[in-house]
Amino acid sequence: MNDEAQKKKRTWLWVVLGVVVFLGVLFVGGIVVAVSLFRQNLDITSNVSASSAMPEFEAIYAKFPGQQPLIQLVDGRPQLVAERATQSGDGKPLTTLHVIAFNEDEEHLARLSVPFWLIRMKSGPIRLSAYQQGWDDRGVSFRVEDIEKHGPGIIADVKRSEGRMLVWAE
Repeated sequence: MNDEAQKKKRTWLWVVLGVVVFLGVLFVGGIVVAVSLFRQNLDITSNVSASSAMPEFEAIYAKFPGQQPLIQLVDGRPQLVAERATQSGDGKPLTTLHVIAFNEDEEHLARLSVPFWLIRMKSGPIRLSAYQQGWDDRGVSFRVEDIEKHGPGIIADVKRSEGRMLVWAE
């Protein structure tokens, strides 16, 4: 009778150990996939002058003629553009969120593309705030549905003394 109780205890030990190892492998695998996805979709170009970087920003604006960004900096604080926030888009499904950023001091141009299915996984509002930039926690808040509602277009255009960043969805 004592032998059977010890075998039962050992069986549970192996089951628990197996579950812990399985979850550990899943966790490490998830991190590897996330890092590889990020690295594949990030491109940084060095030694880029402002005169050669700005045409890339203008080319993106040319894709969306006459469209204002959904989020703009007003007096150094991000705000939803009232006219754009009440408009609805053309109903095209979004596939990719793009970011292009230029750092004038370091002369770097960075491009990042994120599949929109990954953005849709975000629950709750997206909050833009940064104490370092002088924005408070109530900076601006929007949902992924707000971006999808407007369809393809420019989401944010941030121009600062050290560079520029443009975010758009296609």
